[in-house]
Formats: sequence, C-alpha cells, structure tokens
Amino acid sequence: VGQKNFYIGSNVYGRCEVVATEWVVQEVLKFQCFQPTIYNFLQYYLKAANADAEVQKRVKYLAELALSGHEQLCYRPSTVAAALVILACLEVNQISYHKVIGIHVRSKDENLYECIENLEWVLRYLG
Repeated sequence: VGQKNFYIGSNVYGRCEVVATEWVVQEVLKFQCFQPTIYNFLQYYLKAANADAEVQKRVKYLAELALSGHEQLCYRPSTVAAALVILACLEVNQISYHKVIGIHVRSKDENLYECIENLEWVLRYLG
C-alpha cells in the first residue's frame, strides 16, 4: 500500500489511520493473518487429482524436499503445490494430473510448466 491518503466519500484518511483501524478490527474479531504456504493448497490439489494414499505420501515428501531448495521461492505457493501433485502423479502414472492442470490454469498463473521443470530435481530423492 503505497498511498498516503485514502478517500472514502468526502472523508480523507491517512495511511496510519487505515492501518491502525485494520489492526483494531483484526484484534477484535480475532483474525489470524498468515502467509499461505504450499501446504495450504496441497489438500485442494490432491482432492482434485483423486490421489490415493501412495500419491498423497509422495506429495508430502516432495513438499518437504521442495522447501529445502530455493527453486520454489519464485513461484506462488499454489503453483508449487500444483506442480508437486502433478509430479507425484506422473511418477506413479496416475493420469488424473490433468484435472490439477485444468484447475490451476483457471488461476491465470502461467508459470506452472516452468515450475514443474524447476522442481523435477525432487524426484531424484524418491528412489
């Protein structure tokens, strides 16, 4: 938020006033703001892929490995999660990864294929 002033109707509020009001609302309503991680999206994509227990186990392992590398940092967490589910499905020849691609492409994130390529290194550890 780079604006110094916010205009609401005929009233003008400074950035500090807006931030202070947001803080009060969050405290009163007990909101817990957090930065989403790949784990927030994994269950969504695993369900879309109709992943069996083997794929779910592989994806969780791949997610742990992916966090140890820097490759995933330039992608959105949802993109990394989708890429990991797709990679795990490909490893066990589960064809339902197409559903994950279809769902993720709707998010208008065009980096999915690049992310998959950059995360292929995690497959070496599945051996």
